[in-house]
Amino acid sequence: MLRAVIFDLDGVIVDTMDMHFEAAEQVLNEAGAGVTKEKLERFDTMRSKDAFAKILPGKSGRQIEGLVDEKYRRLSEMARGIKPYKGFSVFFAGVFAKYPIAVVSSSVRSFVESVLAGVGIRGKVAVVLGGDDVQKGKPDPEGYFTAAKMLGVKPQECLVVEDSLYGIMSAKAAGMKVIAVTNTYERGMLLDADLVVDSLAELTVEKCESLFHSKPAALGRH
Repeated sequence: MLRAVIFDLDGVIVDTMDMHFEAAEQVLNEAGAGVTKEKLERFDTMRSKDAFAKILPGKSGRQIEGLVDEKYRRLSEMARGIKPYKGFSVFFAGVFAKYPIAVVSSSVRSFVESVLAGVGIRGKVAVVLGGDDVQKGKPDPEGYFTAAKMLGVKPQECLVVEDSLYGIMSAKAAGMKVIAVTNTYERGMLLDADLVVDSLAELTVEKCESLFHSKPAALGRH
């Protein structure tokens, strides 16, 4: 039975992935990394501190933290006034009317909180977890396990909305159902999800609930 819905942030609620790459590229290259957007895309679902540490292995933990802080300072400026993806607000309202909601993101929680406040839904989200709230980021399931515990539900009673392979892996490792939206990646990279959609405008609460009543073999991928 479905008892809670968990959203990723970047690439699901708001279109911020290119902003992440731009801010990271600026900060890392100023630090001497010489990276390109294409290289950064390989780290797209990894927490910034983990990705930065791999890209700049000679930097200390404190230096990495400083670079991450600067990245998010710039990212917050870029994302000021951002609107949610088409279809999100209507779908979110339907979910909120029936189920508690969490947001689990690889972004730092201060950024997640500011974006949720900016799109007017912070007060409607019961649990917010950023990448700095967990010991291990996606694809580790820690964030999703933690969210379920904080929501007071079992992991198998949760539906996750994701946009990336690592996000899907994380939610699946936690034993949760997953809907993937093709905002960031092509459909072929998301087929481990229980359902793949091209827009949240395609979703209804009833369609989400049906995933918990169907036999695994009957789950379609549109």
